[in-house]
Amino acid sequence: MKNLIIIVSFFCILNYSIAQNKGIVESLNTEKNKIENCYSLLQNDTLTIGNSFIERKFKWNNGNIISTEIINKVENKTIQIKNNNTPDFNIKVLKSIQKKNNYTITIVNATPIITSYVSTEIITEYKGLEVKQVFKIFPSSMGICCEYYLKKTDPNLDFKPDEINIEQLSLNNIHWNAEAVEFIDCTDDNNTFVKKESILPFHETRYVGNIIYLSNLREDKGIFLLKESPVSGIQVNYPGYDFLSETKATSNTTTIKSVGLGVRLEDLISGEWIKTFSYVLGVHNTHDLNKKIAIRSYQNNIRIFKPERDGMMMVNTWGDRNKDAKLNEKFILDELKTAHKFGFTHYQIDDGWQQGLSMNSAQQGEQLWDQWSLEDWQPNKQRFPNGFKNIKQCADSLNIKIGLWFHPSNENNYRNWEQDADILIALHKKFGINNFKIDGVKLPTKEADLNLARFFNKILTETNYQVVFNLDATADNRYGYHYNNHLGNIFLENRYTDWKTYYPYQTLRNIWMLSEYVPSQKIQLEFLNKWRNQDLYANDPFGPANYSFDYLFAITMPGQPLAWFETTGLPSEADKSIDLIHMYRNISAELNSALIFPIGNEPNGTTYTGFQFIISYTEGYILIFRELNNQEKFKISALFGASKTIFFNKVYGDGQDFIANTDEEGKTVFIVKEANSFCLYKYRIE
Repeated sequence: MKNLIIIVSFFCILNYSIAQNKGIVESLNTEKNKIENCYSLLQNDTLTIGNSFIERKFKWNNGNIISTEIINKVENKTIQIKNNNTPDFNIKVLKSIQKKNNYTITIVNATPIITSYVSTEIITEYKGLEVKQVFKIFPSSMGICCEYYLKKTDPNLDFKPDEINIEQLSLNNIHWNAEAVEFIDCTDDNNTFVKKESILPFHETRYVGNIIYLSNLREDKGIFLLKESPVSGIQVNYPGYDFLSETKATSNTTTIKSVGLGVRLEDLISGEWIKTFSYVLGVHNTHDLNKKIAIRSYQNNIRIFKPERDGMMMVNTWGDRNKDAKLNEKFILDELKTAHKFGFTHYQIDDGWQQGLSMNSAQQGEQLWDQWSLEDWQPNKQRFPNGFKNIKQCADSLNIKIGLWFHPSNENNYRNWEQDADILIALHKKFGINNFKIDGVKLPTKEADLNLARFFNKILTETNYQVVFNLDATADNRYGYHYNNHLGNIFLENRYTDWKTYYPYQTLRNIWMLSEYVPSQKIQLEFLNKWRNQDLYANDPFGPANYSFDYLFAITMPGQPLAWFETTGLPSEADKSIDLIHMYRNISAELNSALIFPIGNEPNGTTYTGFQFIISYTEGYILIFRELNNQEKFKISALFGASKTIFFNKVYGDGQDFIANTDEEGKTVFIVKEANSFCLYKYRIE
């Protein structure tokens, strides 16, 4: 296997750029699954790893590797690294032990959820500790991930987390711009999920955020670093920041360091590898679209999006605030029939389907939350005396998939993880249920993190990866947007008309801001029954009743639409949206396969905004929103480039077919005649 990769490596190193004269989107699509274009080569004292887009070179240094070059092969640009004799990963108080045979190359075959990649494994020994770095090279990625594992070999091992330098890179030149992007979840308490800050590195600077872009101010080149961890501030053993830069005019260098592995010395176990946070290093040029595509190219390899498995237009009744008061077999059967009329594909039975009622139940009961038994997770005998047999038969006949709510027992750091996994596996096997909303997660310790990972991995492997998890990000310290993203999608937020927390423009703003850095098609985005609680929004111009039901649904189209209401509670007026929902269902696979990015202005209820779905260099979709304002004709900066001729064909909404020429700033004129309206177009660039 090693010889095969080395032969392939030699060919690929000679072929310096396959994408030099092609659109980057086409190049990424072309390279999917071309594992033969990934390589890892150790020759003399140089380690070279890469694919058709990025190459990293290291001084081998007996396995304690030192970066020397990072190459953007599309742009044919090289970033020199001046680490001298300082390894990228080092522990200040420990000295590595020289060892020869610690380099392994493996082709890791694709699973149903993760594409194949070349793995380069390097083990470095210290006195009392071993460190394993696993570089993951995907064919269609402009970034290379490095996973870190630590294993204690001496019970007397002693060091502090802040003595670890993880990804230390001394970049040639002091003229860089740093853009740090912080993410926020716990969405029950927060309503701005992205904060970005542009900083010129000077002396020592600390950055908070899962992503940092470094763009050279003298040349058109840059790198990004992505920290695969929960969001800043709720990470286990968080050091207070995520990246650190130091500028030195004397050596003309800007050193960037990644900070925090999420473990303490007490978390390490003698003789056992402990997985920590991972870091991804990628390349981009300094253009905004290229930076967006660069990080998305890596993210799209973390989980293969299969429309028949991952695409979902889901109903969950919890948004009407009846909790589980109505849950019984007849109610669900009636709901399924109405859901089918609208064209929804999934129906999720939230908290209350189970025998053991939770503390959120409308019925006074045991009030369970942190600890559950096997008996608790059987279908409630009073509400579902036939189990799910009749419900499943009805759902199958309507081509609707059933999903369930589940709360793992987080007592004692999820030590009952295996029993919980067996419960979901049994539900999958007995009732054919593939979708589970995972709620109530807390990760106060590394032990809890590891046990929860075991829970998910057991379910995935024993169900042949058929199960899709909807990971609730509304409270506590959970996975968030960049950690364990191979599991399914993100249940983003709870909003309710009962408490006036649902404002359509705010939901639009949330997905608009996230979609620049996170694949929006992996986020469940809710829309509510706008006819409920209208009196609570009296005289409020942004109240849900001031928007069409079509508009509320259109906001969710860049994500996975979540009908956050009882379908049987909708008035007949809602039937007007059946055509839109069915239309979306017909093209959703194409929309979900695109690179989705925000365009226009940040939504605030009164502006012009939207999304671009990039399928290729020449075609895609544009979703335009005119919020509450008096201007029907407006310009938006889309991602077409300057002086392009664009053919727009209306798919649905307030608009018509037209041809436009972008101006020198790449802006396009759109017309939306009515305020609080939208239009979806398919476009073609000539």
